[in-house]
Amino acid sequence: MEEIAVSKWSANSRLRWAATLSLYILSYALVVLTAPLSFFFVLHQIPEYERAVVLGSTIDLAYIRGPGLIFVLPFLEKIRRIDTRTKVYEIPPQQILSTDSVTLTVDAVIYYRVFDPVRAACRLLDYNQSVRSLAASTLGSILGTYTLSALLAEREEIAKAVMKVFHSACDPWGITVERVEVKNLSVAREMVKSMAVEAQASRVANGLLIMQKGEGKSLEKIKLAADEMQTCSASIVLKYMQVLKNISTEKNHTVVLPIPKILLQINQNKS
Repeated sequence: MEEIAVSKWSANSRLRWAATLSLYILSYALVVLTAPLSFFFVLHQIPEYERAVVLGSTIDLAYIRGPGLIFVLPFLEKIRRIDTRTKVYEIPPQQILSTDSVTLTVDAVIYYRVFDPVRAACRLLDYNQSVRSLAASTLGSILGTYTLSALLAEREEIAKAVMKVFHSACDPWGITVERVEVKNLSVAREMVKSMAVEAQASRVANGLLIMQKGEGKSLEKIKLAADEMQTCSASIVLKYMQVLKNISTEKNHTVVLPIPKILLQINQNKS
């Protein structure tokens, strides 16, 4: 963000310096003449967690005073207190539409603080309201670019992306966002049933696909075994015997006995 230019008269005018010096002399004289009553108006106690941004001076630009006891000239200077402690703001729940067309209700919390009181005092009328409005509008637009599965599985990456956007927007204001946490993600009630049906259909389709893959692998194994059996005719007879043995252990009364073609050929040759 570009700095606001200072007029040439304010920067270089000798008349300005003379007028300013005269006003300073009159202000100090007024404080001395009305002392000690004036001390109640010109002395201010600034706590450790606050900074006083001095505005309205005709010689210097805005600058910081404090913490502790500070002196403020009457009529020429006024101060704006800026709290430098970390503040917490809970973003109200808002509905978003993910990229896979799922309606979600999202709420989050952000932690921010002022690192440059002069920027916060001079560039924003109310820096708290500005940060909170930015958070409420930015969170929905960023989270709406993700799918539901990504929002559930990649919360840390999403929080980093949100913080990056906040940093680029808030740094010119003298404010830093320390942390962003997505507290809750809830799916709309009318979407729960349709998502359950979709998940069930997906599971059934995956099950059928796995079954087909297993059958394909089984057929490949059977084909390899058949190719090996063709090289040795006796292996086919042994396989038949094994099948008959397995059938007999199940207490079946009916047994179908396949006769190998090889045995029939042997009998024909003998006859």
